Amino acid sequence: MPILLTTSPCIGQCQLSPDKARCLGCGRLRPEIKSWKSMAPEQRHDINMRLLATQGKKVRKRLLRDLAKSFGGKKD
Repeated sequence: MPILLTTSPCIGQCQLSPDKARCLGCGRLRPEIKSWKSMAPEQRHDINMRLLATQGKKVRKRLLRDLAKSFGGKKD
């Protein structure tokens, strides 16, 4: 069974870009934010993989921290 990274990438710095297309905090597109809870785990995983490759340290840290917890790593 594959491991899916489905945690929300939200870092609590929610602000839409000037064109209202993307969150400047986490990097998700507006439709992705709107439908996040109803998305299939595979869809959320795909978005998170894109964000790991394109977003800043805070978003990567958020996603990887929760992934480490699922492997029994350091708990906050």
